[in-house]
Amino acid sequence: MIRGLYTSATGMLALMNKQDVISNNLANVNTTGFKRDYASITSFPDALVYASEKSVGAPAAQNPLGWLSTGVGIGETGFINTDAPLRHTGSMLDVALSGNGLFAVGTQAGERYTRNGSFGIGGLSRLVDQDGNLVLGENGSTIAINGDEVFIDETGNIYVDDTYIDRLKIRDFDADELEKAGSNLFVSQTEGRASEARVRQKYLEGSNVDVTIEMVDMITTVRSFEANQKILKSQDEILGRAVNDVGRLA
Repeated sequence: MIRGLYTSATGMLALMNKQDVISNNLANVNTTGFKRDYASITSFPDALVYASEKSVGAPAAQNPLGWLSTGVGIGETGFINTDAPLRHTGSMLDVALSGNGLFAVGTQAGERYTRNGSFGIGGLSRLVDQDGNLVLGENGSTIAINGDEVFIDETGNIYVDDTYIDRLKIRDFDADELEKAGSNLFVSQTEGRASEARVRQKYLEGSNVDVTIEMVDMITTVRSFEANQKILKSQDEILGRAVNDVGRLA
């Protein structure tokens, strides 16, 4: 019975963690370049339960009763790295990527990567992202925008007033080479490869979160949590009766 309480409790804890992931996805449904997170639930190894029997003058014997689940936990986690729809903004410093790849930006913690191409002009006329991180050029340097007209071609080459300035540093990674680092940024222990993604100026990539899928997943998670809650309550009531009623002397 005690094992049953823990089994239900682990299910509730895992579902709470999954609900946090779903809630975060829904909160970022309008975040530029956001990639949907996921969390799967996996079962712990089952335990074979035995019943001990001992007759007078005979050694104890154990007869198997069957397999009993020992609970569940969060299994695989990660994000879905698929393209999201592009929307036209008309801003010269808005860029989106069509295909696999991420923009490289310089942060205080080192080089990071993002799909959010909503750029602007920061201090010293340098190209920065929405959080003030420096957008990096192909040689790892910052990009200075000293001029009025900015043109960025499909390969990421930047021209200011018809003068070539630099090329956006865009890198491609395998899914297992990237980790989310917060603030819609990714971090990798590898340098990545040159990306063949097409750059679309005056466009921004949306979020790849599907509200319908997330809402259905949320409802399913809530119903599963409620089922575990009811089972936990039932087991607690049965355990209480076993302690207070069954063991009571007449």
